[in-house]
Amino acid sequence: MTEDSAITAIARRVHKTPVQVALAWAAQRGAAFLTTSSKSQRIRENFDIATLPEDAMREIQDNLTTKVRFNQLVGAGLSGFFLDPPSGVACRHLVKVSKNFVLPV
Repeated sequence: MTEDSAITAIARRVHKTPVQVALAWAAQRGAAFLTTSSKSQRIRENFDIATLPEDAMREIQDNLTTKVRFNQLVGAGLSGFFLDPPSGVACRHLVKVSKNFVLPV
């Protein structure tokens, strides 16, 4: 996801890293996310996210091309669906931000 053209274009415009943009996008959508970096520079970057403008949020929603499912919920007793908090739309995809981040789309 950090190499997705929508994310990288926004990162350049807002002067943040692609991971910071992806984390801000997740936070603004109300999604829970975990960061697992052990590198102090990356940990600082993970906390240095900023609110994305509405046009950037729309751009990510409309143009994100990286959609990868990383977990199998079948057999786990879960339906595999969750609601996207802002829209109430049922979602079934997860996006890999980097080797340490997986976010719902």
